[in-house]
Amino acid sequence: MTNDPPKSFHLSVTCGLIGNGLEEEIINFLEDFPKTKLVIIDTLQKVRDSRGSAGKTGMYGNDYDDISAIKKIADERDISIILVHHLRKLKDGDDPFNEVSGSTGITGAADTNYVLKRKRSSRDATLLACGRDVEYQELTLRFQDLKWELVEHKNTEEIRKAEIPQFLFRVVEFMKTRTEWVGTATELIADMEETETTPNVVTKYLGQFFYEVLEPAGIEYRTKRTGQSRLIKFIRHDGGDANDGTNGI
Repeated sequence: MTNDPPKSFHLSVTCGLIGNGLEEEIINFLEDFPKTKLVIIDTLQKVRDSRGSAGKTGMYGNDYDDISAIKKIADERDISIILVHHLRKLKDGDDPFNEVSGSTGITGAADTNYVLKRKRSSRDATLLACGRDVEYQELTLRFQDLKWELVEHKNTEEIRKAEIPQFLFRVVEFMKTRTEWVGTATELIADMEETETTPNVVTKYLGQFFYEVLEPAGIEYRTKRTGQSRLIKFIRHDGGDANDGTNGI
């Protein structure tokens, strides 16, 4: 760490707004300093017209147009522009990118989006990344000695595997001593002596993660409704030619 910034670093505490001078200021700066490769705007809201134009294009259109105006400069000048923005207080357990303040026009117009989440009392944070040219990934970071350090990096495949319920792997173990099994979800839970999974999610898990777990293990999975119950059938193939069980039992 150093107290002095590099000579190539330039800081401005005032600027125009998007659509009212900012674009011209950035372009003029790039003309004066053509080796510039990165521009950071902190925060996005500071360079937006607080009055907006929602009455003309709607919130989505207004957000999309603002981000597109900045993206246009990045594309034409072959540079990166980072816009620092805020998250909503309302959490979204399914998609953290929905927590970005504003409409989806903001994330939709940007090439790549990053979401940094950290509990107030923790040194560790999670950086989520997703974009047109960037596959979804999660990075665990730790703030130490005034800098962020990478602790763990998970790509899309690793994240997907981590989401697979362990119940599916126990089904594979269960079938290692059997060539075939037929019964209801409740009977499967009982036969497996399963204590961590309830019958009502069994068929959901089997269908959702069949190709990740059962098929590679050579286990064919079929279902068929009979009266008030749904039967599950497993057939173990040593050759690994399992199918997804669309045929009847």
